[in-house]
This record gives sequence, C-alpha cells and structure tokens, in this order.
Amino acid sequence: MNKSQFNIKISKDLLASVKRQAIMSGKNLTEHITDLLKKSLAENDFNNYDLDTDRKIKDIEKRLIMIESTLGNREYIAKKLKPFTTLEAINCTKFMRGFFDQEIEKRKLVDRKKAFIDFLDHINVYVQLNKEFTDRLEEIMLNDRANPWTEKELNLLADSNKCNCPIRFGLINWTRRFDCPSQQEICEKGEKLLPLL
Repeated sequence: MNKSQFNIKISKDLLASVKRQAIMSGKNLTEHITDLLKKSLAENDFNNYDLDTDRKIKDIEKRLIMIESTLGNREYIAKKLKPFTTLEAINCTKFMRGFFDQEIEKRKLVDRKKAFIDFLDHINVYVQLNKEFTDRLEEIMLNDRANPWTEKELNLLADSNKCNCPIRFGLINWTRRFDCPSQQEICEKGEKLLPLL
C-alpha cells in the first residue's frame, strides 16, 4: 500500500489522548490513527447515505399519497357523515378480504391464521375489538364463504363514522401500504380497486 503524509492541526489535549490510546492499544501513533479513521469510515459508510436518502424520499412519497387520499375524500368529509349502506358494507368486505389476501401472497405467508393474528394486532393499535367483532373479522378474512359485513356491523365498528374504519387503518398499518384508497373510494368501488394496488 502506498502511503502519504497527512498533516493536521489538533489541540495538545487531543493529541495527548490519542497518543495515550495508541500506547494502551500497543500501536504506534500512525497505526492507531489509521485504525480510527478506517473504523470511522466503516461506521459511516457514505454508500449507505444514498440508500438512506432514497428510503426517506419513499417514506415522504407514501405520506403524500396518504394526504392526497384524505384530500380526495374532502368532499365526502365536508358533507354530513352518512353511515355505511348495505352496498358499501359489501364493497368494504370484498376490498378488505382481497387486500388481506394480496398481502399474504406478497409475503408468501403459509399460515393464514397467524397472518390474521398479526393483522389483528395492527387493528388493536386503533381500537380494541371485542370478541364478537374479532370472531366476525376472522370469519370474513379467513373464510371465502363468509357473509359480508352488514351495514349495522360496520357502523358499530366505525362508531358511525365511515372515515374512521379501524379495519382500513389496521390494513394500512399491517401492510405498510400508505397508498391505500380512501374509505369512501373503498365504499364506492370495493374490490375493483385491488388491481390498482
């Protein structure tokens, strides 16, 4: 390895501390400073800086998509909130189940029951479901022949506020998919939205 001379000005106290470290580690000053620089460069790998920046940009993009979805729902929010209808409950059921199934396939999960339990933990971040709702949600998510949610069930679950459906929030949290359509879009289009995700 070719060597070069590199002169720097540091305080006397810092120089004394570095010399003491070198002696304690059994190295000469040049070896010790070289090791310190290598260690510092390895810990602060600037190649990872670009990856970190890309990740931050993607996170910001996801948040913007979520904001856009909320803004897209503004006309609905501005009106007096209406409870779920029968058709909306059916559309929501089909979307929820399809979105859940897409994530299972994407993650290549084998045990659907374990996937459901993990998903349920993400719903419980927003609201603690009682046993009746937990059992019903499990039936809907794991049984293709289950009857869809009724409008009464969803209105109770969302406390008659469509925009705050805890299942949608749980799906977003579980999948980390911040591009999830607004609740109103889900109510109107249901499973037709799934190919867009």
